Amino acid sequence: MAGVRMITATARILKNLIEIQVGEASWIGRPVEAEGGTLTGRIAALFSTEYHLHRPGPDGEIDATVSYRAKTDEIRIQVGEQSWKTRSSTFGPMTIRYGEVDYTIHERLTGKFAIFDGARSVATGQLGYRSCVIRDYPSELEAFFVPLSLGYVIRTLTWEMVG
Repeated sequence: MAGVRMITATARILKNLIEIQVGEASWIGRPVEAEGGTLTGRIAALFSTEYHLHRPGPDGEIDATVSYRAKTDEIRIQVGEQSWKTRSSTFGPMTIRYGEVDYTIHERLTGKFAIFDGARSVATGQLGYRSCVIRDYPSELEAFFVPLSLGYVIRTLTWEMVG
């Protein structure tokens, strides 16, 4: 279907990274601990809840730092000096404030979710085995939804470790 926007984030456990496909571009999420290059760092990276997000290109700069806090069920995103974090409530939706707008994320037990801006759906998604897909979103939210998809995969991996 032409015109449908889609972000696909998939954990590659043996490679110790998360690949994020955004249209034709491939982004990479790497555990912070893996960047030291030591054996201890590579082992610690297997249990990491903090990742650096790298946009494709020769500069190799970090575009965002994304982490997950299991105790509070909170995804944190930091891009430069800006930062955002989700807020969870018992039996309620997850919320996040971005660009002066509060977004509500309604998840189902099936792994499907929808992101709302008030009463209007701005995106839909699906959580899978070590993966997250976000689709049908407006182009101005793409830069925010890419690190959010990484956060959802980190969250899924964390649940695997503790579950």
